[in-house]
Amino acid sequence: MRSLERIYVASFAQNKASIKKMMFLLACIFLFSVSGLAQIRVFSGNGHYFTDMVLRLDNNRTLPPFGYSVNDAFYTVVGNKIMKGPMGSEFDLVYTVRDNKLYTGQGMYTSQIAYTFADDKIYRGDSNFELDVLYNFRENVIYAGSQSFSTDALFLVEGEITLAQLFAIMLSLDLLA
Repeated sequence: MRSLERIYVASFAQNKASIKKMMFLLACIFLFSVSGLAQIRVFSGNGHYFTDMVLRLDNNRTLPPFGYSVNDAFYTVVGNKIMKGPMGSEFDLVYTVRDNKLYTGQGMYTSQIAYTFADDKIYRGDSNFELDVLYNFRENVIYAGSQSFSTDALFLVEGEITLAQLFAIMLSLDLLA
C-alpha cells in the first residue's frame, strides 16, 4: 500500500509541475496578445463622422483594412525604421525616424530630412515655419493643415502609436510622398 501512495504523490507532483508550466505558457500567450503588437485601426470620415476603416496596423505592418495576407503590407516598422513591403529587411529601408524627423534612407544629413514633427504638426523638410505645415496630429486625429477644426479632420487612428508608426500610416494613406 505504501508503494501506491508514493506513486500517487510522485504523479501528483509531476502533474502539479506540468500545470504550472501550462499556466505560465498561457500567461505568456495572453501578455503577447495584448502587447504593443496589437492591431490599430485607421478610419476615414467627412470631418464629422469617422465611418470607414481604411487601414490597419497589425504587428507593425500597415495593411489594407480587410486583408488576411501579410504580403499585402504597404510598410513595415522596425524600431525607428520604415521598410517598404512586408518583410522588414534592411534592403527595403525607405525612411528612418530620428529626433522627430523623417529621413530618407539611413539619413545622416539635413538634406535628407523629408518631414519634421514638432508641436503636434508635420512640416515639410527641415522646417518649423508655419507655412510649411502639412498636417497636424492631435488626440489621435490627423487634420489637414495647421487647424484642428472638426471639418479639417481626415483620419482617426484608434490606439496608441509611435512616431514611426504614424509616419508609416501617413505614407500608406498617400498623405506623404
